[in-house]
Amino acid sequence: MDHKLIYVCEGGDCSEQGSMEVFFELKDRLQKRDPDKTVLPRKYPCFGGCEVGINMVVYPDRFFYSGVTEEDLDEIVDHLVGDGAPVARLTGKVQQDVEDIIYELLDTGF
Repeated sequence: MDHKLIYVCEGGDCSEQGSMEVFFELKDRLQKRDPDKTVLPRKYPCFGGCEVGINMVVYPDRFFYSGVTEEDLDEIVDHLVGDGAPVARLTGKVQQDVEDIIYELLDTGF
């Protein structure tokens, strides 16, 4: 089975904004909505978009969410499990070259 991954930044700026609390809440919501574990939450050291954190990346789908709060999680989970569209208001906040570098790193397994 192919899995979708959602990486949550655990870097200094994002963690100061509550990214680890958001990570664990996301994990809990996914356990309830995705019992087959088709979407796996993961922590990531830093995405380089500190000024617009909390940042998350959906991979391999290549959605880069920024400015995420706990209030956004229902919509994000809907997207992840196929019950909703990508959350457009949370995309396009980091420079495209930063997104591209992150996707390249994830493609290589880093």
